[in-house]
Amino acid sequence: VTLGDAGRGQAIFEGKGDCTSCHRIMGNGSRLAPDLSTIGAIRGAGALRASLLDPTGSMLPANRPVRAVTRGGEVINGRRLNEDTYTIQLIDENERLRSLDKADLRELAAGTTSPMPPATDVLDEQEVADVLTYLLSLKGLD
Repeated sequence: VTLGDAGRGQAIFEGKGDCTSCHRIMGNGSRLAPDLSTIGAIRGAGALRASLLDPTGSMLPANRPVRAVTRGGEVINGRRLNEDTYTIQLIDENERLRSLDKADLRELAAGTTSPMPPATDVLDEQEVADVLTYLLSLKGLD
């Protein structure tokens, strides 16, 4: 694993990479994808690099996108926050918290591909290394 500069990585994460359009760090950014405020304390360099390069291949089951269709035909796409036998709570594409009764759904399915593109679609190798180093620095202590 090649590491880079965390400061440059933060600038790329917030700028060219447009990562904050989905991810949140220390209260900044969107809630559509997992909060990364403590990702450096949770995952190692190899796992984070794999997530950057192949988001679908390294996607955790809990982070799979969800598609729900109500009996009335409303389609709700989002990220699962919690689920039990009778309900599912998710955050939809407009960052609204939704609690749905499963009995009121015509369809409920978890996606198998990550909505996140591989970092190399937008970034070069040095920029990936910089973002990786930035993510590793996120321990949730700020």
